[in-house]
Amino acid sequence: MPQSNHPVTVRVMEKDYRIVCPPEEQGMLLRTAEHLNDEMAQIRQTSKVLSSERIAVLAALNITRQLLEGRELTLPDEIDNGELEGRIDTLIHAMEVGESQQSPQ
Repeated sequence: MPQSNHPVTVRVMEKDYRIVCPPEEQGMLLRTAEHLNDEMAQIRQTSKVLSSERIAVLAALNITRQLLEGRELTLPDEIDNGELEGRIDTLIHAMEVGESQQSPQ
């Protein structure tokens, strides 16, 4: 019997986000959010007048570049690129669903 999804709260740039994901993905989600937060904090420290949105875009570009170049991001041996892409898609979808549920109607 598959386990049901559970909400997990992650904190990025001093803001909490509630994301629903399967229990087996929660550890990866927390590590991913921590990595994103670290990247965004580094950008915020070196830039003076950037909005949170711009910082997020720059962080996403930096992390994607690192992934494509194969440096700084070490994936566990049991994860291949296709599986990683699937996990990222699942987390993005869960985040979008969570945001739409939190938005005032």
